[in-house]
Amino acid sequence: SNAKEALLLWCQRKTNGYPNCSVQDFSTSWRSGMAFNALIHRHRPDLVDYYSLNPNDHIENLNKAFDIAQRELGVPRLLDAEDIDTNKPDEKSIMTYVSSYYHTFVKREKEIIHGRRIANIIAQLMEIDSLQYNYDILVSKLLSWINSKVGHLNDRNLSNSLEGIQNEMIKFKDYRTIEKPPKYRERIEIEALLFAIQTKMKSLGQPLYVPQEGKAVHDIEKAWNNLEKAEHNREVALREQMLRLERLENLAFRFKRKSLLREAYLKEMLAVLNDPRIGSNLTQIEATVKKHEAISADILARAERFESLSKIAQDLIDDNYHGKAMIDKHRNEIMTRWNSLLQLLAQHKQNLTISSNLMALLREVGAISAEIKDIQKGLTIDESAGGKHLSGVEDLLQKHSLIQAQITGQEETIKKLNTQSAAFFNDTKNSVCREVSILKQRLDLLNNEYQVLNELSKKRLAKLEEWRLFNC
Repeated sequence: SNAKEALLLWCQRKTNGYPNCSVQDFSTSWRSGMAFNALIHRHRPDLVDYYSLNPNDHIENLNKAFDIAQRELGVPRLLDAEDIDTNKPDEKSIMTYVSSYYHTFVKREKEIIHGRRIANIIAQLMEIDSLQYNYDILVSKLLSWINSKVGHLNDRNLSNSLEGIQNEMIKFKDYRTIEKPPKYRERIEIEALLFAIQTKMKSLGQPLYVPQEGKAVHDIEKAWNNLEKAEHNREVALREQMLRLERLENLAFRFKRKSLLREAYLKEMLAVLNDPRIGSNLTQIEATVKKHEAISADILARAERFESLSKIAQDLIDDNYHGKAMIDKHRNEIMTRWNSLLQLLAQHKQNLTISSNLMALLREVGAISAEIKDIQKGLTIDESAGGKHLSGVEDLLQKHSLIQAQITGQEETIKKLNTQSAAFFNDTKNSVCREVSILKQRLDLLNNEYQVLNELSKKRLAKLEEWRLFNC
């Protein structure tokens, strides 16, 4: 009785909703074959088109259900259609036959459920394989990006211009604010993905997933730490390069400003020293020499400034300033002009020294010539003195000896003047040729005057000796 109720309950649940099918009404649904076809259609709709059946065609419906059950489902044909299509069919036979449906379909349902479970496990394993593949791809891409970025960050071939290093600072900022954050999120997602894989593997009772060598979480962490270190070192290098280039730019600005001042000074001094009027007036040579000494003191006092300018340029060159070629060229031009100025200054000093010495010789020649003329006046013989007594003649002889001593002294001076003048006569400059010619004329005249003076002295001495003998 309980088995019958359970079987009827199963039949009712399976055929609920089918028209013309009431499992408790044996006189209709079972006799018409609709209940048997409903059970088959419920489990295998591909075998029976239930809604195309004619409820009034009992025998055909029954035979169709029995044949399909035996052929497709393996349910033995225990009944005949004629035995069922009666007013009082054998209820026990029907229940027995229906129980065959029950066992067949329950077994099939278990197989389906088991298959679904297997399919579900397989699907989960395939999903895990897919997740592992994705994990491997994501880790490879992330590590590749990290290694590439570490290589770039460790590159110290930085720009050597202030504008270039500013652009690199902007790129570095974009890396930290735009490029890096998504990669950090990828790292978090990779760790979450690995956790999900391990959870699924554990739930299936499978061994935990072991990533390929070099692709574990600790490998990612190690690579990321290297990235952070390279990033810090890059920032330090960029800031140091920025400070260095700012210092060099300030130094270059100082060089340009000072070079303009030095160039203006050189232009002015070269114009002064190239003035042909300097030293042309030998009558004012002392004033010219003093002026030259003042100019020379001012120029030489600025030597330290030019050395400082050269040192600034050398510092820029040694620190590899991007415009070092132009700086070096500009420095060389200025120092070349400075050396030219020093050479011109030395040449002027030499010319002024020569001119000063020449004028000193001219003045000394003139002074000695005047002295000779004065001495010559003292050698004039007074004929009236011949009749004097002996003491008067002796007095004249003593005076003559003094004059002769003066003449002898002038001889040494004239020899020295001839020796000093010989340098001018052998190597004269175009700027002093006229004065050298005058010196030669005056020196020749002086020599002649000295010879005349010497002759007069000898004659006077002879005359005085004659007078002394006469008075004796």
